[in-house]
Amino acid sequence: MDFGALQGRGNAGNQLVQQPVQQQQVQQEGQAPQRRQAVRKVAAGTKAPKYDYDGGFDLYRARLESYLRQRDCWNVVIGTEAHDPQNAAQQQNYEERNLFARDALLFGLLPKDAKKLCKLARVSEMWTAYERDKTQRDFANSIRIRAKMYGAKFVKGMQMDKYLEDLEDYRRQLENMNDRIGDAEMASITLTGVEGTHRNVVRMFNRDANPPDLERVLNYLRSEAEMDEAEAENTDTSKKKKDEGDKMIGSVKGKRVWQGKKQNKVGPGKKA
Repeated sequence: MDFGALQGRGNAGNQLVQQPVQQQQVQQEGQAPQRRQAVRKVAAGTKAPKYDYDGGFDLYRARLESYLRQRDCWNVVIGTEAHDPQNAAQQQNYEERNLFARDALLFGLLPKDAKKLCKLARVSEMWTAYERDKTQRDFANSIRIRAKMYGAKFVKGMQMDKYLEDLEDYRRQLENMNDRIGDAEMASITLTGVEGTHRNVVRMFNRDANPPDLERVLNYLRSEAEMDEAEAENTDTSKKKKDEGDKMIGSVKGKRVWQGKKQNKVGPGKKA
């Protein structure tokens, strides 16, 4: 201690922070201090993400990875970090993170999927089984949805907007299963579906050597549907007026001409 300095303070009078003897020894020996906390605490922690059909598997995986990486548990899920029974401290650390990640996964899965995996002890085994099962189910479902999509036909009397929305919904479902439909393929599917009712539109796009633009196809079909609806309304209005006119003419023809009351004839020799 320099002359004139207070005990426990430096030259500038600042209070010195005394390190524990054990930590000083670790630093002197060149060893990194062991991590005491198994699961990293995050300020303003949120609940684990949940799987939903609209978002699909990819979105759920991204959210779960972000959630568990912030808590230093994702490597336990994907199996890049294994447990070490020979080291008691590291084994306890691993078990705590495995338990936390396991609870987060079971919380986010659909009940039917969680019931299949809840008996597995390691979260890495749970995740591998879930990913494999999800991939197999998605492949089977994608075949079924593709069949519906290619078989969807537009017929007279249907709403064009509703038909196009159904096709887009099929496309969205396939995308959630990692079976993406490109714009060119989607335009071809749409034109094939309306070929029975909009042949002129299909021929117009087939004349072009380049693949049809999806946005242009959709806009053209919607405008055609609007013109067809307006024409149908005008036809219905004209028919209604004609029917009303025919009814009026028929009612006039059906009326009997008014005749006065006939007077009784008075014969000779009879009084009226």
